[in-house]
Amino acid sequence: MIQPLQPLQLQSLGLGIDFAGIALTGTAQNEPGKRFYVSVVDSIARILSTRLGERVMRPEFGSDLYLLRDRNFDASWRVRATGYIFEAIQRDEPRVAFKQLHFDSDAITGRHSFYIEIDPRRV
Repeated sequence: MIQPLQPLQLQSLGLGIDFAGIALTGTAQNEPGKRFYVSVVDSIARILSTRLGERVMRPEFGSDLYLLRDRNFDASWRVRATGYIFEAIQRDEPRVAFKQLHFDSDAITGRHSFYIEIDPRRV
């Protein structure tokens, strides 16, 4: 179900987890060739990698994910990350509605990744 994207590192936040991509549900049905899909993926990656308050002219733009830096990856971390991602997408990306967040851990490499499930909004 994950789109074959190159994982985007959120290194600017120092989280050490990969943003594996976005799964569109509803009428879009995961068609990565569409401009809408690429535009939304880029937009959400930009939102999540921008610290809240980092942009002078738009201090409400971005997410609080950077607050999770150097924390243990446990259930509490996942709950906070889900909340931060939900708030950021709902506030800064009006073209989609947040549906679900999926976490994946690779036991061999110790890497963590996540992908977001969203629904396109009708405009």
